[in-house]
Amino acid sequence: MPALNKNITRYHYIVFFLWLLLTLIAAIYFITSRLTSFDPNMQLAGKESSSLIKRIREIEELKNVDLSNTIIHFTSTNCSCTKYSKDHKASINKKAQLDDFNVLNIHLPADLLTIIPSTPSILIVSAIENLLYFGPYSVGLSCSQSNGYVETVLQNYAQGFNSDLIISDVKGCYCNV
Repeated sequence: MPALNKNITRYHYIVFFLWLLLTLIAAIYFITSRLTSFDPNMQLAGKESSSLIKRIREIEELKNVDLSNTIIHFTSTNCSCTKYSKDHKASINKKAQLDDFNVLNIHLPADLLTIIPSTPSILIVSAIENLLYFGPYSVGLSCSQSNGYVETVLQNYAQGFNSDLIISDVKGCYCNV
């Protein structure tokens, strides 16, 4: 077996460093281009929970629905981010059944003007129709349970706490409506 070339020069180090730097820049570019603001138009900024629920009730499928103890999943057409949240959604639904929540799935048409800034998103309403949570399933690229708020909100509600939480200033894999 021939010996390895041991004549590594400064040129080799420079080429390796440049390759490493360009690879890092490309990775950062592609990762950040997939991160989208959940509420880019700041529709939810300073919004009161009661007015948010009132606006959500304007959606045709929710006009005459009792929202007490309800979890509503919002999705939209051609949103590639929905596939990343499927496991998280299934986990939430399992916990919701154990806690006697009703679960609704609302598919938002592309031309619907609504208070919901992005999908996939979730609304959780208490037994007395107070807002527990509205926002994305989680933050980051994968919409996984490990970086989500929903489980904490449900756990706190089971212990008697009402979080009244609207999350809007986050970035992740979302499709703006």
